[in-house]
This record gives sequence, structure tokens and C-alpha cells, in this order.
Amino acid sequence: MKTTRRGFFKTAGISTAAGLIGGTAILTPSAFAQTRHAMKMGEFDRGIIQLSQNESGRGPGPRVLEAIREHTSKRVGRGYAPDYVPELQESIASHFNINSSNVLLASGSTWLLQGAVRAFCNADKPLVTAGPTFSTSEGTARQTGVPVNLIPLNADAKLNLPEMVAVSKGAGLVYICNPNNPSGTVHGPDVIDKTVRAILKDSPNTHVHLDEAYIDYGDPAKIQTGLALTQEFKNVFITRSFSKAHALAGMRIGYAMGHPETLSAIRGAWGMGDVSMLGAIAALTSFEDREHIEWEREENNRVKAFTVGALNDLGYEVPESHTNHIFVDLRAPARGFREACMNQKVAVGRDFPPWENSHCRISLGSMEEMEVAVSVFRDVLG
Repeated sequence: MKTTRRGFFKTAGISTAAGLIGGTAILTPSAFAQTRHAMKMGEFDRGIIQLSQNESGRGPGPRVLEAIREHTSKRVGRGYAPDYVPELQESIASHFNINSSNVLLASGSTWLLQGAVRAFCNADKPLVTAGPTFSTSEGTARQTGVPVNLIPLNADAKLNLPEMVAVSKGAGLVYICNPNNPSGTVHGPDVIDKTVRAILKDSPNTHVHLDEAYIDYGDPAKIQTGLALTQEFKNVFITRSFSKAHALAGMRIGYAMGHPETLSAIRGAWGMGDVSMLGAIAALTSFEDREHIEWEREENNRVKAFTVGALNDLGYEVPESHTNHIFVDLRAPARGFREACMNQKVAVGRDFPPWENSHCRISLGSMEEMEVAVSVFRDVLG
């Protein structure tokens, strides 16, 4: 049934045909967990187009899948070694021309973000972050009683870096997500360099965390890594993930780059987990397959142009995104749009306060998925 533009945000509940109870429970990762029966039947994500978690819509590259098959043997039973993990660490270090001691691996970047807050913040050393941005650092701070200085995004959905600098004196940690999640916006290398230097000039003991989880999707002319800052300043570090452009979200692998003492403090403050043998070979193969990562970026750009163009044609604005998601200005609460889309088996993003009454994050799937999703968006919004 068609939902009109005037009525879409009044939609209540979610279709029971989708196997849901209602509300937004379906948007949790566990709701999309695959079963052996569903796999056998060729059904994924309960038949729902999943555009809410910023995963790659195309999956790992063919070389990665082949590497996983080749290395799945009885050797898995002796995986305490741990096979391929030191090689992955050394490959990352070699690519960036740093020492292996400047690289810290973890079973997902979440542990790195949580460890950084626990290592560098306390009741007297607040966290400085943005809103909305990736929320793990803020969530960890609030769970551990750390004060949070939360700076709203600018009207153009970019980080308000001057204001973040202004409140950073005495902070334990300043968290800068670049490209930003959920807005997809970026700041260029000159701006990041100026920001970091301004923070450390006034507050030399503050640590600066540059989260580059989505950098492989960014336009190199507009965003570059802040790695040089980690070599110049002991208390600047970077985190990255294999869950996005590398499409290994199910393998749970992330890494940090920085001074050995800084990385040691993060590791000591919170468990990093163990990177599995098959996860390590998958990540190593993907990391060295730069041709595929470039293809992934270009294909994501093609899908993004199609999706943004369709929304623009409907009269909706989207900030320029350098990620595999967009942050569309609906001029109405995201919840109504989300529930109306779910009625047609398309799952889009959760609320992102304080922009939940105007914007909705939409992850970019494959072109085939987005063609179906755009048809739903036209039905809901048109």
C-alpha cells in the first residue's frame, strides 16, 4: 500500500510479515543474524534490504574469498599460534612506512575506541566529541563516569572543529571522526593538521583520536590520512576498520596506528580480543589487494550518485558524503520514514540526536539493492 508524503511519518508499527515485533528492534545487528536454514534456502537478512549498518553491499573481493577457502584446513585446530596475525601487522606497517610497533590489532575497532577512553579520560579529564558522530567513545565515557563535552555539528553537517578546539583544554581525549559517521562529511588535511596543532598547543597532555574508518571511500583530493601527525606527536593516534571498504564486518578486525607507548596504554586499559587465523588471512589478503579497494570505492561512488540523484529529484538535500552512507535531510522525523520503508522491507538507519527530527542515515547497498530501495523511497516520499 502506498504511503503518502503527508502521511509517511504517521505510520505506526512494522509489518508482521517481515517477522518483526514492532518498533525498531529489527535494526539491531542480532536481528539480521543468519541461520543455516536461511542460508540453505538462499534467504538473507530475513528478506529485508539492509541499509542501516554501513556494511559493504558487495562483500569481500574474490581474492579474499579464495584465501579463506584455501586456508580453511585442520590447521584451524591449532590456531593459538596465531597464524598470519604478525604478518598482517607487518604488512600494515610496511604499507604506511612505519614500524610494526606503531600498529595495534584488535578484534574490531570498537575495542580500540573503548580502550582509548578508558586509558586517557577520567572524572577530571573529559572526552571532547561531536554530535552526531560515531557514538562508541561517548557511550564508553558515560558508562565510566567521564564528563563529555559534546559539540553539535555545523549547519552543513560538518564537525565544528574550532569549537571542539575551544573546549579541549584539559581534556583527556578529543575524538575526531573523519569522514564523519553519520553525516559522511570530511575535513581536508590542512584543516585537520591545524586543528590538532591548536589542541596540543593549549593542552599538550590531551590525546587526539583520528577515526579513519571510512577513509577508503573518500575522495583523495579532499581527505588524506593524518598519519604524519602520529609520527610527530606522541599522543595522536588513528583507528581504522576492515568492516567497511574491506567488507569484513563479520570477521571483526580493526587496528590503530600511533606511538608504541600510546598503543600500549590503550591495550592495557581494555581487552583488544584476539584476531582469528581466518580473519587475519582475510584481512591480509584484502589489505594487499589495493586494486579491489579502488574498485569498491568507484562502485560505491556510482551507487551513491544514483541514490543521491534520485533523492535530489524528489526535492531532498544530501550533504556531500565520502562514505558508504548518506545523511538525507527529510525535513521530518526519521522515525516515520524508517517505519514506512520497513513496511516495504527496506531497513534504514536509526535516530541520530539531535538531528533525528530532520535527517536519516541510509547505508548504500549494491546497485541492485538501491534500485529497489529508491523505488520504495519514491513511494514513501513522492
